[in-house]
Amino acid sequence: MPATKIAMSVLACAVVLLAGCEMADQYATFVPKILRQPSTEPPAPEPEPDVKELVRAGGDTLFTAHPTAVAVSRPHRLAGRGFSACVKAMVVGPMNPDPQPVTLLVTIDHGKFTDRHRATSQDGCASESYERVEIARLPNATRTEGGAK
Repeated sequence: MPATKIAMSVLACAVVLLAGCEMADQYATFVPKILRQPSTEPPAPEPEPDVKELVRAGGDTLFTAHPTAVAVSRPHRLAGRGFSACVKAMVVGPMNPDPQPVTLLVTIDHGKFTDRHRATSQDGCASESYERVEIARLPNATRTEGGAK
């Protein structure tokens, strides 16, 4: 009888040690549920961002000059890191006073612009459908032009 108690005590200690070493995951049937690791659910996917609102709020900072005729495409989920969307606008160039069409591919992560670059043919912006966006012009006093206020 004492040998059985010793064997049960050793077995109980081994189970506790295994649970402490994370060897007993949530699927281990040899460990009581109370000693198992809690199951970890994958995080919920990030909701689709409101690209029109993001561009409306920060569209003036996407381009080097104040854009006009701004339009955005629907966002597309990127593998593992947010969304991408195309933004078209007419922008006055630094060397040419006539507005030129510019298309950017922007990356959005957690509701913020994280990257932007001129769209290429591989980005697929030419085949997108666009919705117009009205953006407010920043006052001249707050814009930095050429590094000076």
